[in-house]
Parts: sequence; structure tokens; C-alpha cells
Amino acid sequence: MSESSLSPAGLRARLQQLLLQLPPVQRADARFHQVEHDVLQTLKQRLEALETPGELAGPPENLHQLLDVSLEQSRDQAEDMLVRQLLAGLTADEVRILAALSDGSAFPMLALYSGGRFSRGQILFRHSNVGRAAGIQCTDMIGTYLQRLFSQGWVIATGFEEANRTDYELLEGDSGFRRAMAGLQTHWPKVKPHRETLRLGPMGQQMWALLSQPAEADQSGDEE
Repeated sequence: MSESSLSPAGLRARLQQLLLQLPPVQRADARFHQVEHDVLQTLKQRLEALETPGELAGPPENLHQLLDVSLEQSRDQAEDMLVRQLLAGLTADEVRILAALSDGSAFPMLALYSGGRFSRGQILFRHSNVGRAAGIQCTDMIGTYLQRLFSQGWVIATGFEEANRTDYELLEGDSGFRRAMAGLQTHWPKVKPHRETLRLGPMGQQMWALLSQPAEADQSGDEE
């Protein structure tokens, strides 16, 4: 029987796989590389310290099963369950993007809206240079990564920042972005880019702090 992806051992294996998939960051900012390394090692240590009492052996079969578990859980066990669910929903490239934003850094972003008579309409596509800055493997998937991170509540968009005007212009000239915009304009003729700024959102900051918090077992081990 294959081990559940949400079991402690399964998640340890998943995180180890994520760590192995991360290539060296080719950028002059050595501080970013060190922050990323420290955070990911802390995540690995936290997972290694997870315990099983009051937890599910696999995916829940129904809501009643989750309610039964909640009656027996401590706060630490509830946090550990949340950590597992968060990690299970991230790819290696997405972890790297979050690491790039985790110190409060912000990156220019372009958003394509469908366009409406009285509003911008719905967001159809997002593009940013955060992927290249963070050293992700699949730079052509940045739109998908951003969509997933926005939908999960990790990141938010704020307004245009004049200091990044040149970066916005470079993004608008990016061949991948122009292809995406041209393809969307065949269905939404009013599509046009809006300049925004990508940041880690309030929920993202809270969740990143939780993921980065050393497990109690590691803290007690350091004190011995």
C-alpha cells in the first residue's frame, strides 16, 4: 500500500523532493539564497518532528471524520495539519517564488483584464519577473504559478509603483506575455495590461511564518 501524501513520512519525502528540485540561484543577491536555504531547511525539520496522535491516517472520507479529529486535536496538532495541507498544495517553483517575497520584497506585475463597460472585468492572465529573480525552473509557467498562489491566498496585488517603470516596460515587451495577450484578444478584444505590484499578502505572511517556525522538538533539542 502506498503511503498517504499527507502522512508525516509522505510529506517528509515530498519536501525532500522539493528541496532536490530547487536549482542554484544564479543571481548576485547572496542574501536571498541564504534566506531561501534557511527557510526550506526549517520546513524540513518541522515535518520531521510531526507526530501522529489526533491526526488522520489518510485523506478524510467525510466531514464527520474531520470533526471527530478536531475534538481530539491540540493546537499544535491542528497547526501541523494545516502545515501539511499547505505544503501538499505547493510546487518547488512556487516555494521559490514565496521565498523571494517572504522578506517583504515586491515585484512588478502585469495583469490582463477582460474589459467591461463599467469595469476592468475579470483577470485573465498575470505576468511578473519574480520567477526569473527567484530562479524557478519553468519560467514559461509563471502565469499558472501566479494564478495558483492568488487563488490560495498567498499573494496580493497592489498598485503601480513609479520606481519600477522600466521593469514594467520590459515585462510588456516580453515575448511570452505578448503571445498570451494576443491569444486572449481573439476572444476579448478589449484586453489590455494593467501595471500592478506583487506582494506576499497578510494571509501569506501568516502562513509563511507558520511554515518557517521551527518545530518544538527541534527547539528543545537545541537547548539540551
